[in-house]
Amino acid sequence: MLEQITTFGKQGMVYRRGHQIVLENERTGEHVAVKVVQYDSMQGWLAENGEGDWQWYHEKDNQNWPEDTEFWKYIKKVGT
Repeated sequence: MLEQITTFGKQGMVYRRGHQIVLENERTGEHVAVKVVQYDSMQGWLAENGEGDWQWYHEKDNQNWPEDTEFWKYIKKVGT
């Protein structure tokens, strides 16, 4: 029962405000370290990059995005 309660998200990770994570661009393979501002299962991550700019990083799970949208996937927490 306790394990069910503490396991969150698709990969057992809670994308909370302030968490620093690494995302990978699925088209180019580029990795980027960002600080999560907000996570939404439909939109993806609203995150702050190294220059302090906020940007949406969309997940491919939502099939409603246009063809030219760049998709990102979660790789790991920063520092792990």
